[in-house]
Amino acid sequence: MESKSILLSNIGRALKEDILIKKDYRKGISRNLSSFDETNQFVENYIDTIQPFINDNTIFCIDGSEITKRNSKVLEDIGTVRDGSTGETNVNGYNILEVAALNDKYKMPISAYSKVYSNACEDFKSENTETLKALDFIRTYFGNVGIKALDRGYDDNKFYKYFTKNEEQFVIRAKRNRDVIDNGKVINILNLANKYKGRYVTIMKNKAGKARKCKFSYIPISLPAIPDEKLTLIIIRGGASI
Repeated sequence: MESKSILLSNIGRALKEDILIKKDYRKGISRNLSSFDETNQFVENYIDTIQPFINDNTIFCIDGSEITKRNSKVLEDIGTVRDGSTGETNVNGYNILEVAALNDKYKMPISAYSKVYSNACEDFKSENTETLKALDFIRTYFGNVGIKALDRGYDDNKFYKYFTKNEEQFVIRAKRNRDVIDNGKVINILNLANKYKGRYVTIMKNKAGKARKCKFSYIPISLPAIPDEKLTLIIIRGGASI
């Protein structure tokens, strides 16, 4: 961290020891890195550092991505991913799961959780399982503060059940084929959203400061998978979230 580099020679120079940065010295650093077993303490120190920036207004953005390694064939546990830039599937690479915390006082997001994993590992189960691990991590270290925000790729009953069971606040962008229960009847979420044109109006500004009028409505609903849990459907002109 002091060297701001992953190169062993730069790490060696950052140590400021009166030793020449030769091959044997770099091998020693490599061995020490391999034997590093204070990961838990490292994580806890980092959490203590960012803890003051986390509060009830924090939005935890959960999102998956990927690192593509098209020309690599022998990297450790190299798996296959979908290239989000091109839409191509079965590309050599690794998955990334990131939880970024947005603070109401600072523009820069804070990394609350970050993991690179491979679907080729023996202990890999599913991307949903990795997401649940991340959510458990956030709840363990920060409790139930803030709002968890997830895109439509996480519109899965597993996550609705997780959040309602743990009494957490969350927003999930819904898919068009999602069914909901409205006034005791099951209805497609898009058909329900089309009934509402936007009862409320607010003004939103983009990064350039340009103002735009936004219309929205909200109604109480539940899901067929968890009919006893009361949720709120937020309908924004152009989309819907639960």
